Parts: sequence; structure tokens; C-alpha cells
Amino acid sequence: MDVISQDELLLFAAAYLHVPSRRLRALARAQDRDLKEWIAGDSSRKVSHARHQAREAVQRLKRLHATIVTIVDESYPPGLLDLDEPPAFLCVRGTLPSDGIAIIGSRTPTAEAAAFAGELAAKCGVPVISGLALGIDAAAHTGAMDAGLPTIAYVGTGLGITYPPEHHALEDEIVTRSGAVASERLPDEPVTKSSLVHRDRLQAAHARATVLVASEIEGGAMQTMRFAKDLGRPRFVLDASGGPEYAGNAQARGDGAIAIPFAVEAALEKIRATVARAPSSVRTTRTTSRA
Repeated sequence: MDVISQDELLLFAAAYLHVPSRRLRALARAQDRDLKEWIAGDSSRKVSHARHQAREAVQRLKRLHATIVTIVDESYPPGLLDLDEPPAFLCVRGTLPSDGIAIIGSRTPTAEAAAFAGELAAKCGVPVISGLALGIDAAAHTGAMDAGLPTIAYVGTGLGITYPPEHHALEDEIVTRSGAVASERLPDEPVTKSSLVHRDRLQAAHARATVLVASEIEGGAMQTMRFAKDLGRPRFVLDASGGPEYAGNAQARGDGAIAIPFAVEAALEKIRATVARAPSSVRTTRTTSRA
């Protein structure tokens, strides 16, 4: 990674001090001089330790060949600006495409659902966003890479930890094949239930549309669908039914998601037509807030 700036180092230190996200964004935008001066100059043990943690975190990212993308950077995903609480920074391995569609679903799908996710990702023609989880996520990432498309994994851990651990090789492959793994957490932070939910909002915001392939009623993918609804993004759900593995699909249809057929070409035709008619995201009007 490039040499980190003093401002980025102070931003990390502020994160270690658990500064509220609103003030982190202001610090990233050079709008909170008092906070900057306090973190840079305070000699108390707590603040000194935070600066030390920040320096260690930067070295960790360097070893991972990762970068820090702040909310003022051109490479910051524009869709994230639609969030009420966009992250002040992302830690990123690889290169972030600015757009794409999210393909999400159960960790324990049927073989047919996993195959559908992989084929949909391979044929969609745009970057694919998912969450590195077992099942549908893995099928979507793999399908995109098999077709030469970049894929983005938003993760609920800090970089340096892979969750689930068995996807370490998949994570590396995503990066080496022109995709990215991104986290709003500090390096080596472990996964938590809340961090996975926060990850879900990033998937929904980055994507121009979200496709639910299969989910249980309490599946984590349902969170991503709710975030997509709140953001006004087009939402699609595979028109499938059966046991509990598709119970979330029925709920998503009842909540207004557009049903797509269990046939990839027909599904893509419906997705593309709907996305083409969708109103422009407010992301285009919020980019001025980066300055």
C-alpha cells in the first residue's frame, strides 16, 4: 500500500478510541480540527496507546497488501454515501468496482439454488457483490470469477481474519482475480453478530440491485433485503418455494421484492429491464459531500 498519511493514521487512532461515526466522518473530511489536534497531541496513556495501535494496524495492512479508502477518496464506493451512517473508511484488499449487483442467500442452500446463483453471477455482465459466506455467497463469488467478472466480498471481520476460516483461499482468489475484499472494521477484529448485520448494509448500498436466491425466514440475507428496501434499491427474489430453505423468499415477495423465474436468462432479462427503469440513486447528489 502507499505510504499512509498522518491524517489517515489519526483516523485509525480515533477509531481505536471509539469516536462516534459522525465525528470519524468529519475527521476524514478535515472538518473536526479539535478532534484532530486532541488525538495528535494528547499525551495521556489512552490516546498514546491508540496512536500506537493505529501504527500497528497500518503495518498489518501493509503486510496484507491492503489499502485504506476514506470517504473523501475517489475510489470510495458512491453507493455507500446513500447510507445514513456511511463508514468513514474501508480497509480494502484488491480494487473496488464502483457498482454491481448483490447476489445473496442461505449458507445451506439446495444444490439447485447454489447452481442458479453461480450461473446468474457468471452471466450478469457486471461486478457481483456478496458476503464471503458459505452457500449462495460462495457460489456467486465463484460464478463471477469463472466468467472473468470482478467480485466484491464485504466481510464482518477486520482484514487479517477470514470468516468462515475455510474461505481463506476464496478470499485470496477474489483479490488476485481483480476483485476486492472490504471491511469497515479495523484489522484483525473478530466477527460478531452485529458486525455481520453492519456488513449487510454495505452490500445493499454498494449494489444497484439485490437478488435473493434462497433464504430461511431468519437468514442473514433477509437483513440485506431490508437494507436494500430502505435505500430504495430494486430487490429481486427467486420465485421458488418448498421447505424452510425458501421461507424467506415468500416473505421477500410479500414485502415487495420482484419475483424472478428459476431460469437464469429469463431472470436476467427481468432484472435488467427493471434496473434500467429504476430512478437514479441519490448517490449522484451526495458525492459533493466528499469535499
